[in-house]
Amino acid sequence: MHAPPFMPGLDFASILTVVLPVYLTMAAGFTMRKMELLTAEVDAGVMRLCVMLLTPCLILDRVVGNESVMKPLPVLVAAGLGFSLVTLGIAVAYFAAPMIGLRKNEGRRSFAVSTGLQNYGFVAIPIVTALFPDKGTMGVLFTFTLGVEIACWTSGVGLLTGLGKAPWKLALNPPVLTILFSLLLNFTGLHVYVPEVARRTFTMVGACAVPLAVIIIGASIADIWGQERMRWSVAVLSPVLRLLVIPIAFFGCAFFLPVSLELKRILVIQGAMPSAVFSIMIARHYGGHAPTAVQCVLSTTLVSMVTSPIVIAWAMQALHL
Repeated sequence: MHAPPFMPGLDFASILTVVLPVYLTMAAGFTMRKMELLTAEVDAGVMRLCVMLLTPCLILDRVVGNESVMKPLPVLVAAGLGFSLVTLGIAVAYFAAPMIGLRKNEGRRSFAVSTGLQNYGFVAIPIVTALFPDKGTMGVLFTFTLGVEIACWTSGVGLLTGLGKAPWKLALNPPVLTILFSLLLNFTGLHVYVPEVARRTFTMVGACAVPLAVIIIGASIADIWGQERMRWSVAVLSPVLRLLVIPIAFFGCAFFLPVSLELKRILVIQGAMPSAVFSIMIARHYGGHAPTAVQCVLSTTLVSMVTSPIVIAWAMQALHL
């Protein structure tokens, strides 16, 4: 089976119109912070609102009753790939870091975590929603993130603190617990008893989660912009790994594994994502080298503005998605 050649045109243009608004929303948050219209004092409260209420409502809206996530085996496959691919990405970055002189206690581990952990949530969600408005694909995205969350708090934080000290229990956060609860409703058939008024409420409240979170991400980038002198070796290698080398594993799984169409779509989108802004917080709180994490996030985010629509368009054509 030969993949069709990549032809920039309507496919690329349509994907660009989907990806660009995400970055423009992020830029709006960046601008609001620079103009001091959005102060840092509100960030914690808004993110708590997103994590504790808005995102759980979004998950309930997209997962409960979703035909694509009614059986345990596909859910386990998606979560397993989420865990495995992030862990692999961290490992690839860790062993590549000495190429640019990064060593333990000098940024190597933070480079690995920041480069290996993609922005799997609030940047990916609006792209998936716009490209694949059916609830099936979004439901699979949330099951994939179960594995990513476990990898984040074990493979990621564990690399910084030592596996024995990794706060793996933090993987059981409100969004993850909501995913598990939603899946339980599906597996037991209890989803049919969720009243329509509740479903409508979940839809309305959940719709607020992504725009607010993306604006705060943009504001957070504004806070770290220019704080550290850019180390160009990091600024080059991190995007090369995050946006070129590591995605090969994502696309390989989508191409060769007998997984569902929805999971193939998720693998493509996730593979094209930049580093997670959350990795900066991980580095700061768990003994990492925060300046290295900042440089990874900034460089991959800037480069992904160009590469993400190109890579997604190519992969979707190659995989007939």
